[in-house]
Amino acid sequence: MMHKIIRNVGRRGVLLILFVMIGVASFAQNFTVNAPNVVEKDEIFRVVYTADAEIESFTTPTLVGLDLLAGPTSSRMTSTRIINGKRTDSYEVSYTLILRANTTGKVSVSEASATIAGKVFTAKGVEIDVVGNNTSASSTQTHQGQVTGNAPAASQSSRNRGEISSEEIFLRLSFSKTKVVKGEPIVATLKLYTRVPVAGFEDIRFPVFNGFWSQELETPQNINFVRENYNNQIYNSAVLRKYMLLPQQTGEITVDPAEMICLIQVRSSGGARSMFDDFFDSYQTVKKRLTTSAAKIDVRPLPSGAPSSFGGGVGEFSMNVSLNRDSIKAHEAGALMVEITGTGNLNLIETPMVDLPADFEKYDVKSTNNFTNGANGMKGKKVFEFPFIPRSEGIFEIPPVEYSYYNISKGKYVTLKSDTLRLKVTQGDAGMQGGQIMMGVNKQQVVNLGNDIRYISTSSPRLAKKGAFFMGSPLFYIVIALIAVSYFLADRLLARGAKLRGDVKRTRNRKANKVARMRLKQAQLYMKENLHTPFYEELHKAMLGYVSDKLAIQFAEMQRDTIRETLEQKGAGEENIESFMTLLDDCEMARYSQSGGAGAMAEQYEKAMETISNLENRL
Repeated sequence: MMHKIIRNVGRRGVLLILFVMIGVASFAQNFTVNAPNVVEKDEIFRVVYTADAEIESFTTPTLVGLDLLAGPTSSRMTSTRIINGKRTDSYEVSYTLILRANTTGKVSVSEASATIAGKVFTAKGVEIDVVGNNTSASSTQTHQGQVTGNAPAASQSSRNRGEISSEEIFLRLSFSKTKVVKGEPIVATLKLYTRVPVAGFEDIRFPVFNGFWSQELETPQNINFVRENYNNQIYNSAVLRKYMLLPQQTGEITVDPAEMICLIQVRSSGGARSMFDDFFDSYQTVKKRLTTSAAKIDVRPLPSGAPSSFGGGVGEFSMNVSLNRDSIKAHEAGALMVEITGTGNLNLIETPMVDLPADFEKYDVKSTNNFTNGANGMKGKKVFEFPFIPRSEGIFEIPPVEYSYYNISKGKYVTLKSDTLRLKVTQGDAGMQGGQIMMGVNKQQVVNLGNDIRYISTSSPRLAKKGAFFMGSPLFYIVIALIAVSYFLADRLLARGAKLRGDVKRTRNRKANKVARMRLKQAQLYMKENLHTPFYEELHKAMLGYVSDKLAIQFAEMQRDTIRETLEQKGAGEENIESFMTLLDDCEMARYSQSGGAGAMAEQYEKAMETISNLENRL
């Protein structure tokens, strides 16, 4: 007996080990490749293959137009994260190839394979665009959303003078199509191209698409730069906005330009350079206004001769018509479903025409949208629900439903037509058949309330005494007295309010905290966008504005000694005064030194909130 138990336990142990091994092997499902989209000729770059489990063997891919300088070299990385007490461990193995492009044009890296837990995984091949090495962005890289790069000496000297050419940084608004018909979807993309370090943005004015129905497809919160080949030169590009446009009028429509101000970091050293210059160079921030070119979209009208069933659809669609039930009882609710599926301006199509039998009561049509935005318009389906109630039994036929749309690829109108539907209506419940059906506006069943006159009043009438009038009665004089007292109180309250509004000093003191917090809220928005200089400028204005309003100090008299002396006289407290003055010094230093990142800005913001709150409690 004991031997049998041990044998069963042994079998279960073997099965448990097998399941664990299978589970571990199932985790190794990711084997990916990471490579740049564009490089320069003779530029040295990396192609990295990554897996989330141990690689037993790796097959080097075939290279076309590339020289293998080193590799494949392997590396391993293990990381642990604990979030809300939950621990997550990750393991990563990578194989790196160091390559150099020896020609211009398209070069390729074939598929690579790796054996993981006895199973072969394949990473897809990549194609890389190689441009000539006469550009000024040969060493351009991206790091944490900021762009850095080296440029020729002539370009660098012009930067030292605060001049940035339009070839080094520009804004571009592109369209997927510029010749369309009315209602045809267009994708507009606003991108920034740069070969200089960008520190931030100001005064961004996105394009306004008059004459179009527009919807934002991409609104990135963090600007991510990627390398891109534009006019045979390498730039770091970032998508600022992407829109879906549907033209609503015909003719040549002009899209107004987009504008923004870029804050560009420029090295300010001059004269002869030495090996120590990189340690002692200082940088200045140069502002450059960027503007897109005015774009024109040619919108042609739809061809004449549209069918009567045309519902405004432009794209490519299919239609399915069905009943929610094949059989129904009289006086019960049913619905006819019309489902239009495809790609195009689904959001703007009109309700199809449906002819229901005369014995059916019709109700308001309901529509449901289930589509997503894509490069060719909305993709998905739109469902129309036609509710009805049959009032008599029998077999009814619903005529075919027709819907026409304009097919862009074929350049003509296409009509979709459903089959004839049959609905069997059986006898309804006795309780629902007893009443009469009033086919009026309300479409409600009439209920018999009785067999005689509907209502007879049996209460005593209210009669007024002859010769009695309200004017001259005691109640009349009470009302007059209440009106006089109300007028007197209202006059006193209005006079007091006018006096308080005339006291400018007191009004500024009372609203100082509110105005300061509004400015701090604007500074918080700059902090979330990682705009260093605007954040500290707004923070500095909030602190000085609060003291000016609270202590009634004119801006012309806003000297450090005056602020400190007035705060001491008001009893603000030495600790609060030192905190306030230190924060002013930090803001002024940060505005010109460009030091500190998002963490430093968050710390300064919290310190400002705390300081103003403490002063508000003391003053």
